[in-house]
Amino acid sequence: MYFINYYKKKICIIICCRIFTSLMLLSSNMYGQQYSKESIDSLENLLGASSMSDNELFRIYKDLTDAYIFTDTEKSLKYAWIGVNMAGERNNPYQIAEFYYYLGGVYYYSSKQDSALYYFDQSLEMLKHMKKNDEKGMDSLQIELYFSIGIINNNQGKYNLALDNYINALALAEKIKKTDKTVLIYGYLANTYYSISNFQQAETYYLKAESLSRELNDSIRLAEAWQGLCSINIKKEDYATALKYAEESLKILTSLPNVPATKMMRANQYLTDIWLYIPDYGKAMQYARKTVEYARQTNIPSFLSTALYMISHCYLKQGKYRESEETAFEALATDTSILYTNSILYGNIALANMWMGKPAKSEEYFRKTTNAIRAYSNQNFQSSLTEMEVKYETEKKEMQIVAFKEEKRLMTGLSIATGVVLLLVLAVFIFLWRWSIQKKRIAEQQKQLAEQQVIQLEKEKQLVATQAVFDGEVRERTRLARDLHDGLGGKLTCMKINLQELQQIARFDDKKEIQLNAIMEILDDSVREMRRVSHNLMPETLSRSGLKQAIGDFCRSMSSLIVFNWYGDESRLDMKLEAMIYRSIHELVNNALKYADASKIMVQIIREADSISFTVQDDGCGFDTAVEAEGMGLKSIRARVASLGGMILIDSKAGEGTEVNVELVVSG
Repeated sequence: MYFINYYKKKICIIICCRIFTSLMLLSSNMYGQQYSKESIDSLENLLGASSMSDNELFRIYKDLTDAYIFTDTEKSLKYAWIGVNMAGERNNPYQIAEFYYYLGGVYYYSSKQDSALYYFDQSLEMLKHMKKNDEKGMDSLQIELYFSIGIINNNQGKYNLALDNYINALALAEKIKKTDKTVLIYGYLANTYYSISNFQQAETYYLKAESLSRELNDSIRLAEAWQGLCSINIKKEDYATALKYAEESLKILTSLPNVPATKMMRANQYLTDIWLYIPDYGKAMQYARKTVEYARQTNIPSFLSTALYMISHCYLKQGKYRESEETAFEALATDTSILYTNSILYGNIALANMWMGKPAKSEEYFRKTTNAIRAYSNQNFQSSLTEMEVKYETEKKEMQIVAFKEEKRLMTGLSIATGVVLLLVLAVFIFLWRWSIQKKRIAEQQKQLAEQQVIQLEKEKQLVATQAVFDGEVRERTRLARDLHDGLGGKLTCMKINLQELQQIARFDDKKEIQLNAIMEILDDSVREMRRVSHNLMPETLSRSGLKQAIGDFCRSMSSLIVFNWYGDESRLDMKLEAMIYRSIHELVNNALKYADASKIMVQIIREADSISFTVQDDGCGFDTAVEAEGMGLKSIRARVASLGGMILIDSKAGEGTEVNVELVVSG
């Protein structure tokens, strides 16, 4: 379930970004004008006039490129190339650069972002080598190019490049005092910083966008800035402030005429999210239904599918699992072309069926969720390769050189990563060895003190020393588990993402591809091993969700033979006490599984107002407590219990199983 929830959050972020960035270039004053059939026919008829000047012809070819950009890609490309060839014949490099920009726009809106990026780069390169006869016009075009390249970088997840290009565009916009473009770039800078979790910088640019929007009296940009500030406050868990921004944003958009349905849809999405967080699932459903209403107006199936997912999610939160499943199926019937949308819908169906007690169907859709995520990643990789082969056939030699360089960089990165992993693993083993030596040394010191003092004083000091050891153990386990999970885990995950990006960019032969896949598998194994070690040291569930959840997860993960029950108060205990109980049950269950040959193991915890007790019982082979000496595990548990002033009782007979009861006092 954690896996599904994690990916649902990640994919929801992707969906919001896709909805937002799919309309990004519409903000340009060079794209997205509305043309009627009559106006298009009129433009095409003008091409036959003999009295047209070059500049007039250039303008018509640009208008026709723009007119067909959403409806007929071939015609749009045709007129853009006519403009390129005409500008070449007239020796007009600025017009060539501008038509390259239009070519990039056509490819962008036909979802061929690599080709779009190629022509945007070509246009920008031409401008850099031209004499500045019309400096303001060239600066304006450069702003659009940097801005468009930044959008593609952002869509591809290359956030550092996106930021560089947005900042270049911003510098030019501020230079020529193009305030309408400046406020727009503020918004995209903020969104990109938000994507990389730099919320402080994101908030700075949202506030700049808010201030400049007020100066310009630009209500649309002001509403978008408020939506950004709403996102920041959601991250801060300040839902009251987030709600205020979201409601103000919707209020101002509602008051304006002819606001695009996409913007109204997005405003209602924010309010749906906030009420899910607060939570008030009734209000969340109210705004989710409005989101669907506006999504239908867009006539874009992927938007409607996403909006229906929000309805499904609200039903799931309300415990209406049948309705959640039905809405998810409706969304899938609306649009299945977007694999990342499919994956979260499959996840909702899986969770709904799990709660409805249909494990077979739940398992089926959990598998579909995983397969959809894998297919999405593979689709992106394959489409990128295909487009690169088609569009850049003439650049084969150059691409091979780039591939060799990327391969060399990849191998260097892998070598460094392997070295880091080995060093960290070595550090873990050294720590465990030193910790073991230190524990033995403390035990020896306690033994020497016990021989010099009276029995009662010896017992009291031994308890204090033992408590200190176990406190230190809890702290060190927690610290080491956190360092492994947050430090090494984050770096390994980041490394994997970078390798996947390099795998998409670089072109390798079959042998290198096999080697790279083998390296990726080794990296996956390293991540899994790191997580296993981290979880064994100190499970994240224990610190995050408490003892009941941690023990329940542990029992389910170990064996179906284990039955776990919790009775009484479920409130949190002192972390030290929770860790001691968890480690003790962990040791007792492992002993039962390894040595008892049991067919059933019962774990029971009873929480009362001033005490907590736990029992681990099995029907295995048992042992004679009068004959057999206790192992290190039971001795350690006795010491832990004694250090906290508790009582332990072990009842076992050969052939009759074993029962261990522990009772501990809970201080107020």
